Amino acid sequence: MTAPCEDANALRASVLASVEQVAPLLDGTAARSERERTLCREALDALHDAGLFGMWVPREAGGLAADLATQVDALIALARADMSAAWTLMIGNTVTGTMAACLPDAGFAEVFTGPRMPVAAGALRATGKATPTATGGYRVTGNWAFGSGIHHADWIVANCRVDGGEPGTPERVSLAIPIADVAIADDWHASGMRGSGSSSYSVRDVDVPARRILGERQRGSPFAAAPGARLPLEHASVSLGGARRALDEVANLASTKRRMGASASLAHDPTFRRDLGRLEAEWSSLTAGVRAAALELEAKPLPEPATSAIHLHAVCAFATEQCLAIASQAIRHAGASAGMEGQPLERIHRDLTIATQHVMVSDTAYAAFGGERMQGTR
Repeated sequence: MTAPCEDANALRASVLASVEQVAPLLDGTAARSERERTLCREALDALHDAGLFGMWVPREAGGLAADLATQVDALIALARADMSAAWTLMIGNTVTGTMAACLPDAGFAEVFTGPRMPVAAGALRATGKATPTATGGYRVTGNWAFGSGIHHADWIVANCRVDGGEPGTPERVSLAIPIADVAIADDWHASGMRGSGSSSYSVRDVDVPARRILGERQRGSPFAAAPGARLPLEHASVSLGGARRALDEVANLASTKRRMGASASLAHDPTFRRDLGRLEAEWSSLTAGVRAAALELEAKPLPEPATSAIHLHAVCAFATEQCLAIASQAIRHAGASAGMEGQPLERIHRDLTIATQHVMVSDTAYAAFGGERMQGTR
């Protein structure tokens, strides 16, 4: 199991070594996770045993608090093996890390007990209703969609609109709720990212005490309490891992694949070589851009919420879109057999298609970036 390390370089090496060790198992269980429509138990246990569910959880909670660049490279490597597994780990780390950073001491002590890192799931949208109670907590009712990893979560962080509060009560509140109080729907029937288990879930009239209200950051780095600043990076990293696998698959296939009527394998085809070179260059450029964005974000104070990471969001949305284009080109060269169900290229293409449908990848990211660029002009 990866253990906390004070030296940043040593911690990075340790995390990436753990990722390298667990990646073959994730590759081997990807088809099973797809069939089960959630991360299979063997893959889940391997990620826990490697300490990776605490990769960017604050150290006060037993996590590793890895830097953003390490998170990017870890997710790329994990997604190369299985995008759904990397996605599940990403969401688990993000929500758990936020919970660890923002719970008051009493709630923190309740949640972070035992030898195994508790894992939380949650959705960004505040589609729950929280009614203040006389004891300082809230009574919660609500429905949420896209709860990635919810089938093996211990907690949820429920984002809610406050209903009927006194003047001065916040309009929105985030609350930690144990999974025993949550009803999970069996409705994740997607064409891609099937193993992420991103089912809908709901709670009905659940009383949440004041100790489980997430507030200002108490622990960890500023990024632990600001998932919105990191999510574009994490999303793009998972997509880069999928595109990396697509390129590796088609390159390996080219040495033996021979097109009808060709006298040599695809590897000797000048058109294929040109296209592969372009795709590799594109992937390298996209990856360098995302890594540079991670370093830049960590080097600067967090921006104000109103202008948070507009440039970063646009860069990462573009990277995800281009990763799908890379996989599409790869599968075109691989031919019809690569599109058969159960083939890695077929799964990767489906996964990347779903990744581009996420709220993090939309024209609003480009519009905001363009608007920022044009400020002060007519």
